[in-house]
Amino acid sequence: MNKQLVSKNLLISYSDLGKKDSSISMLFLHGWRSNKEVWGTVSKLMSQSVSKSVNIYSLDLPGFGGSQNPKAPMTVGDYAEIVVEFIKKLDLKNTIIIGHSFGGRVGIKLAATHPEIINTLILVDSAGFAMDPNKRIVVNTAAKIAKPFFRPKFMQGLRKAIYKHIGAEDYLATPELQQTFVNITSEDLSVDMATIKCPTLIITGQDDNDTPVEFGDLMHSIIPNSKFVIIKDAGHFSFLDKPEEFINNLLKFI
Repeated sequence: MNKQLVSKNLLISYSDLGKKDSSISMLFLHGWRSNKEVWGTVSKLMSQSVSKSVNIYSLDLPGFGGSQNPKAPMTVGDYAEIVVEFIKKLDLKNTIIIGHSFGGRVGIKLAATHPEIINTLILVDSAGFAMDPNKRIVVNTAAKIAKPFFRPKFMQGLRKAIYKHIGAEDYLATPELQQTFVNITSEDLSVDMATIKCPTLIITGQDDNDTPVEFGDLMHSIIPNSKFVIIKDAGHFSFLDKPEEFINNLLKFI
């Protein structure tokens, strides 16, 4: 069921699979340029697997899906505070955070700054390290330099391929969030990772080119009390490529 609430003066769209008689909640956080619907298959399968023992929620982070665009550029910490207020308003207890990619960044910040409200952290093909400085320069200037060149319609396919190659596609695809994107990808969360106290499961698709296995391995070496799992024949959306294997690993951990 899709619902809405206000968190930090922003209208947030979220879904739940029905309130159950449970003191445990799962909260799914999507990646950049995604939304809560990406978790649909997994959340439904998870609901069937855990029966009535867990409440399951997913939300659209500000700027995505049905949630309101932020009124000013945001940081990872700002997004984390949105989630904190969401958890408090719904009075979620023993919360398990499952964050994919950018949602994993938010989960890391949340676990580091508000350990009292997180029971378990699941990082799925998670981002968390700063983008290469040279690539950030390219991202910041690509639109200005290349826009006139790519204006003709017949150049749009080439435009997308080149932007993807230089890592600027996400930046250009969300013009209203460009400074937010720069803020987020510029922040290295290594220090935050080292302070995480809750049990943490790191899941990475073996063929993930966006947040490769090396990222997950490095996170595992930094985050105390963490476990690292690699899902074979899966990419950046490992939970969609191998949903049953993803769920089995999650259930074993929690």
